[in-house]
Amino acid sequence: MDSVSVALRAVAIESWLSGAAILSALAVPIVALWLLRRWSAGRRAWQASLIWVSGCFTTLMFVGAAFVFAVCWGGETGEPGAHRLVRAYGTPVVDALEAFHHDSGAYPRTLPALVPRYLSPAALTAPDSSRLQSHFEYRADSGSFELSIRYYGPGVNRCRVGPGRPWSCSGYF
Repeated sequence: MDSVSVALRAVAIESWLSGAAILSALAVPIVALWLLRRWSAGRRAWQASLIWVSGCFTTLMFVGAAFVFAVCWGGETGEPGAHRLVRAYGTPVVDALEAFHHDSGAYPRTLPALVPRYLSPAALTAPDSSRLQSHFEYRADSGSFELSIRYYGPGVNRCRVGPGRPWSCSGYF
């Protein structure tokens, strides 16, 4: 199984877990209110107040944690799965660029120049089942290059890499 397939599977699992965390953030307060009503019924006022305060505090803590997990689930701390997918999808292209540079002493003017010797044509197209429904953006100049890809959701994001630099991803809502 290649790294893109692994990243696609990780993104799918991540999406499912995020959905489950959001669903629990909605369901737990409803169940908590029902339980708090049952547990506090027939108690003294101070006991009922204590049950409600501790129950509401615990529920708010759970909802906050579920929301954080739903939004920030990722490989590295806070890294969305889409960033991992970009790296998995782009690393073979970067390797091919470096091999081309090693053989010819310069980077190619366009990415299709890497096909078929360094890459297959399929390596330059985004996987159909991913959020990366855009092509690589590439520019080369005197002894350097920048390879980037954009993806949407949430917001507009862009990941880029260059020779001797790691992948860097940023975006905005």
